[in-house]
Amino acid sequence: MLAERVAARRDGEVERAEWPGWREAISRSGSVRSSAGVNVTVDRALGVTAWYSGVRYLTDSVAGLPVHTYRDTLGGSRALRANPTWLISPDDGVPRFSLIEHWMMSLLHRGNAYGYKVRDSLGRVVGLRPVHPDRVKVGRADDGTKVFKIGDAPYTSREVLHVPGLSYDGVCGLDPINLHRGSIGVAAAADEFAGRFFTQGDHTRAYIAVPQMLTQDQATDLKDQWAKFHRGMANAHELGVLGNGAEYRTVGLNPEQTQLLETRQFEVTEIARLLRIPPHKLYDLTRATFSNIEHQSIEAVVDSIRPWVVRIEAHVNNDPDLLPGRGQFIEFELEGLLRGDTATRYAAYSSAVGRPWMLGNEARRLENMAPLPELDEVAEQGNAPAAQFDHPQDQADHPQEVPS
Repeated sequence: MLAERVAARRDGEVERAEWPGWREAISRSGSVRSSAGVNVTVDRALGVTAWYSGVRYLTDSVAGLPVHTYRDTLGGSRALRANPTWLISPDDGVPRFSLIEHWMMSLLHRGNAYGYKVRDSLGRVVGLRPVHPDRVKVGRADDGTKVFKIGDAPYTSREVLHVPGLSYDGVCGLDPINLHRGSIGVAAAADEFAGRFFTQGDHTRAYIAVPQMLTQDQATDLKDQWAKFHRGMANAHELGVLGNGAEYRTVGLNPEQTQLLETRQFEVTEIARLLRIPPHKLYDLTRATFSNIEHQSIEAVVDSIRPWVVRIEAHVNNDPDLLPGRGQFIEFELEGLLRGDTATRYAAYSSAVGRPWMLGNEARRLENMAPLPELDEVAEQGNAPAAQFDHPQDQADHPQEVPS
């Protein structure tokens, strides 16, 4: 039975199990047949190149971001902390990249991501085991507690981390594949139609028309003679000669073929709209220019990647089991993706370094360069460097003059 294969519970822990097949997943998530007559599954959606490219872009971008742990301080600033064990190595043989990748794939295709909390002998969370969303049913108990059913065993938020996608109630995310099966189905149907067209269609591009009837042998001789003098690169620009009223005619694309090309082009834009990413990230450069490509790339980070990052941060930071202690939180580092070209970045550093809001070593860190001790100086006004003091009492003994 599916419930026996999907997950087992032994000593209160979710064991790794074989993922359910696509037929079982369909039976659990309901009908996903599209209006185009194509059954849209996760594998079928990933078979559409535009969808695969968009999912790959979002998944790799979010999973590859650096993640840091901070703690709020009394002064209103934040102190960098060591990342917890579950964030460094979520499970045996599973690095952080793979966990975030699993979450993004789950959110993009099922609308929900899950992680089982692995604890040590002291009850501390030391790992997050990825759980396939097709294994989980989620709801609320009578007291309002969120409850998860994995197989036949019930779990609570103390045992399972849940990151829902777009949702009506915040309890369970909506299934994107089921919601958009119409648009994805049209793209999949266009792919299948194109495949049948090239497999079964007539692809004649030119022919010779003669006014009189020809026997099979005469037609073959005329064809061979024309091919002998005009086929291949060596005969590319040879002048053709036809007699007895013969005409050489070419065959262009018919309206059906032209519409197929337009449909496939439109589906790239449609899928980019569904995933909320700029079309040029799907390698559709129709409306991308050299002057705006950098701004479109920054827009992709702000409008496409950042919402997913904020969603994951919100649910992780709201879980006291993952970040015990007051004021702790994780944060993905997006600055590297927002950097402009080299000249623009260096010009910005030149105007900021030495001012009260940026140290030289902070700029070096943004460029992945090692810090230098002599660069920890901040100018108090203008470009004049501030004096450094080894002890707070030294600064009290040398008060700075305030201009009148």
